[in-house]
Amino acid sequence: MIEQYISELLFRYDSVILPGFGAFVLKDSPSTIHPVENKISPPAKFISFDPALKNNDGILANYLSEKEKISFFDACSVILEFVEKTNRALNEGKEIILDKIGKLSKSNDVIAFVPDTAINYNPDTFGMEEIISSPILRDEVKIKMQEQYDNKLQIAKARRSFPKVAVWLTIIVVLLGGTTGAIFIIKPDFITNLNLSELFSKSENKGNTIAMNQQNKNDKPATKTIAHTSDSIAPDSSAQQNSTDTNTRVTQAVSGRFYVISASFKIQSNAENFSRTLRQKQYDSQVISVPEKGMFVVSYNSFATLDEAQQALTTIRNSENASAWILNK
Repeated sequence: MIEQYISELLFRYDSVILPGFGAFVLKDSPSTIHPVENKISPPAKFISFDPALKNNDGILANYLSEKEKISFFDACSVILEFVEKTNRALNEGKEIILDKIGKLSKSNDVIAFVPDTAINYNPDTFGMEEIISSPILRDEVKIKMQEQYDNKLQIAKARRSFPKVAVWLTIIVVLLGGTTGAIFIIKPDFITNLNLSELFSKSENKGNTIAMNQQNKNDKPATKTIAHTSDSIAPDSSAQQNSTDTNTRVTQAVSGRFYVISASFKIQSNAENFSRTLRQKQYDSQVISVPEKGMFVVSYNSFATLDEAQQALTTIRNSENASAWILNK
């Protein structure tokens, strides 16, 4: 009963004295922004406890007398009885919880008070709730999230297509093996990036060993894409350039060039943003359109020879991107 009247009086006064015990004093708390929780709290007033203010100012007794329809003297007696009961419980090591006010405890003859912060005693902002906003994602975070989504999508497609590719690979092994049995242990990412048409075209030359980086009969570099992950793609030479914007640098792979690729995207704007980020790091980055795959790949640099590209690839993998790979057109 007493704590209820104290709580009601705190909406009218900045302090309420509990005679013979102490005073409950309001302190202003400004509006706060919680950057981690993305939460905005309105201005508030919270309770503190001052054990030095014990003299009866009559505010609580008069309010109790009015509410309970008793005399001022009887109201003072009720308050005194409440104080004695509270002190007795605190001396026994018990905690006292005052509803809508806080929690009292006593240790080494010192009264400790923990306020109930769920109640805002500021009448100007009473009833206002905290505002929780969604976090703002920066462009770099969006690019990384899109890249991770694209990679997962490519891996899922590769796993779905694996059984069909394995059947064709078995037929090729039988055709090329002759009378000699062959056992292949093949990783899924190798099968995904394998150009079956190239293997068929080379099956006529039974004396040659099939290798991804071997030269063809005209001593020209093989058109195989050297990839680190199953997300690699090899664009056809007939791919059309999607954009001529010199700022975004969306282009085709130049015949005979070797590109060290950083990432691939389904959305052109994400590829352009990522390319600009690489150019800020002093890379000669390009966005290469691969329309038949519905993708845009972003390069670090391009090179005239495979050896130069492989040296750059080794450096990049060791320093910043273990998933980088080489595109050869």
